[in-house]
Amino acid sequence: MKDKFNSKVIGLDAGLLIGKFFMDTEQLHYGYWPNEKTATAQNFSKAQDRHSELIIDNIPSTVNKILDVGSGSGSLAKKLISLGYQVDCVIPSEFLAEKVQQKLDTSSIIHITKFENLNISQNYDLILFSESFQYVQLNKSIGKILSILDKNGYLLICDVFHKNVSGISPMRGGHRLDLFENEIEKTDLTKITDLDITLETAPTWDFLNQFLNEVAIPISDMSHSYMKYKYPKLIKLIKWKYRKKLDKIRKVWLSNELTGENFAKFKSYRLFLYKK
Repeated sequence: MKDKFNSKVIGLDAGLLIGKFFMDTEQLHYGYWPNEKTATAQNFSKAQDRHSELIIDNIPSTVNKILDVGSGSGSLAKKLISLGYQVDCVIPSEFLAEKVQQKLDTSSIIHITKFENLNISQNYDLILFSESFQYVQLNKSIGKILSILDKNGYLLICDVFHKNVSGISPMRGGHRLDLFENEIEKTDLTKITDLDITLETAPTWDFLNQFLNEVAIPISDMSHSYMKYKYPKLIKLIKWKYRKKLDKIRKVWLSNELTGENFAKFKSYRLFLYKK
């Protein structure tokens, strides 16, 4: 499968393993802190549960059949099924698809593909993107959403968007918010809900920045020192051959700029609900 070794797909797979080991969570999304503003390993799982509850609370009462696009490990889909919804999933990762299939019963169809390449004939009451809309192609995906949504169906997006502000964001990801809204205005989708939860999700980045500074970077430095001592010529060759990629990694992940403050400056985390 072509996407098996896609870097974004591998990143999701690795995120699942790290989250499960360090924070006892298999949910691959931001935490939601509406009251407390400090993210820790101890409260991260509960904050992710609150994030899922926020999505569930905003699903209209007429919805029964849901297409969960970018289902992650399937934790949200499992919760939705337990509440009586019929849920099918779209996942680009074979590894995650196996995890989801283990969690869900056989009534759920797992489509292992990119959303843009999805080829199905059935329609859904609601198409859900929980932090997966940022990975799809904007124009192609909106067209596909409209073709899959049932009459009077809903589109629910809970995801990060990029603000049209000056400066260079240290965080990647997210469609330009203004461009997204311009594309939506061209359709027959009507906005029902628009929740800005940027400040309530920003602590996720403070936690990540702390993890990088206190765990990941020290381990990386120790590993580099050991490899440089044992294999100096090899390390010299690697640093020369991959200098551009290594510089890029240092500028992003070692910049100490991956903070909640910068997230709120450059990003807008929104929950959108539209009706067809």
